[in-house]
Amino acid sequence: MNSDKIPSLFLGPKGEKAEAFASLWEHLLSITMQRRASKFVDDPDWQQVAREGAGTGAFDLTVALESLLTLLREEIPTFSPRYLGHMVSDVSVPALLGHMAMLFENANLASREAAVAGSKLETEAINLLASMIGFESTPARGHFTSGGTLANFEAVWRARYRLDHWLALGVWLKLNGYSDAPLFSWAHCGWSVFDERVAEHGLTDSDLIEYSGVLMGPLAMSRFVAEHLEEEWPEPIMLVPGNKHYSWPKAANIFGLGRDSVWACDLDSQGRLDSRALELRINEAEAAGRPVLMMVSVAGTTELGMIDPVGQIADILDRLVSDRGLHLWHHVDAAYGGYMCSTLRGDECELPHQAQLALQAIPRANSVTLDPHKLGFVPYACGAFIVPDARSYAVSSIHAPYLEEVAEVKFPSWSTTLEGSRAATGPSAVWLSAQVMPLTSGGHGYYLNRNLLVSKTFYATIASISSDIRMLEVSDTNVICFSIAATGDALSQANHKTDSVIAYFRDSAALSATRTGLSCGAYNKLVKQLVEDWQGSIDVDQLMVVRMVIMNPYLDDDIMIENIRAHLRDTLQAALANIPATR
Repeated sequence: MNSDKIPSLFLGPKGEKAEAFASLWEHLLSITMQRRASKFVDDPDWQQVAREGAGTGAFDLTVALESLLTLLREEIPTFSPRYLGHMVSDVSVPALLGHMAMLFENANLASREAAVAGSKLETEAINLLASMIGFESTPARGHFTSGGTLANFEAVWRARYRLDHWLALGVWLKLNGYSDAPLFSWAHCGWSVFDERVAEHGLTDSDLIEYSGVLMGPLAMSRFVAEHLEEEWPEPIMLVPGNKHYSWPKAANIFGLGRDSVWACDLDSQGRLDSRALELRINEAEAAGRPVLMMVSVAGTTELGMIDPVGQIADILDRLVSDRGLHLWHHVDAAYGGYMCSTLRGDECELPHQAQLALQAIPRANSVTLDPHKLGFVPYACGAFIVPDARSYAVSSIHAPYLEEVAEVKFPSWSTTLEGSRAATGPSAVWLSAQVMPLTSGGHGYYLNRNLLVSKTFYATIASISSDIRMLEVSDTNVICFSIAATGDALSQANHKTDSVIAYFRDSAALSATRTGLSCGAYNKLVKQLVEDWQGSIDVDQLMVVRMVIMNPYLDDDIMIENIRAHLRDTLQAALANIPATR
């Protein structure tokens, strides 16, 4: 596939396909207005009532619009191939049209009666995404969110629901003399054991609900267990990678868990979650009697674009089930890298082998976060939360009497999402995009494979410019990171030089790049190895790196690639020449 075969799937960095888009936009607008005109033809036409002052001053829409358009000239040109900054790029034409088409409808996914077509599109779009990451689409469940942070919160909500049910059963059994096993075991007993014991004793939700830790609250639950069972019940923990996304401490705060509930697991020397360290943390939690609410792996880290060894983690969790009967909720935060799964659906895939294996293991997880507004080329704000089956999707239902019950759905959408009102624009954008850019290596994955190839080219270009450029490990995805350090530099000196290069990029119109800091705590193995390589010393608590994200869809053209590569080489050479002397 080449750009000649797909001339209008993107607008182009200079708006080269504006005419084709204008035609599509005119068609969309025409059909939308025709629909309005034909819906209730017998109704009288609306005649706008003249307002005193309308058309002048504060009421002049044309003037206000021009002010807005003037302001937008200052916005960051993320659509350009010269933008190599954060994980954002231009959006596709079908995604843009799908988004705008639904804007006219202003559909609210809070209820199917408020969004008939929107709800259908959401179901179909979730099935498309579920199929892309390897879930069987028919039983898969999920919904769209405002972004990855909310999707991660959704995972915590459901993991807590599951643990709470199993814990309530354990409390009931121990209170009634049917078990002497510790509550830690019951909190991880699994649905098959839960169903078996519930059936054995003829239990119902009303029998167990009074032992709900969620309804009691963590402190009341702890007091109840101590008083009636003479057993300690500490608050649950979340096991997360050492480079944890800020959403996880935030989730702990929102869900009433203390700061000590977020346990970090060590990273390996490339910045991925160390599966052996995870296993040690699980054993540590069990020894302390701390129930594991969930554990998190990442497919596409924010800092380096690395993909955690999802398969190895799943193997560990499977052994816990078979050897000790312990079921732990595994969430894969694939907000960034999840769309890379599209490169697996076909004959060509430029991902490293270990990254392919990791992504192929995602279907073994209990839940997944995706962000179509990143590598999906979909407008903000659009995240997605997906689970493999209906039971994993269940949460404590909250009734809203003014919203329609849906008989065939045990837990209607309005009672199973943290957000109440949700825009239908995301599902519409994802659905339309997937119709013309299938989530395979020959469709959407084509652009991601090209980005991966270009990343390798740019990586080699950067590495060849100067021996003072200290390249980090080649990313699992399309992220390039490097620092600036002469042989023998202390880490503080290297950071000074790196910050200078970042400042040059920031002030230059040629190219953009961003920086990120790698903590010497979380990234201790990576930082130590890198500093040793340049024979330096560690005298500060973090390593500053230049980060470039290669995710622009227009980097599928050889002339464009060479143009950006030349700008990259020239700008970086100039930045190095302008580094001030260190003190």
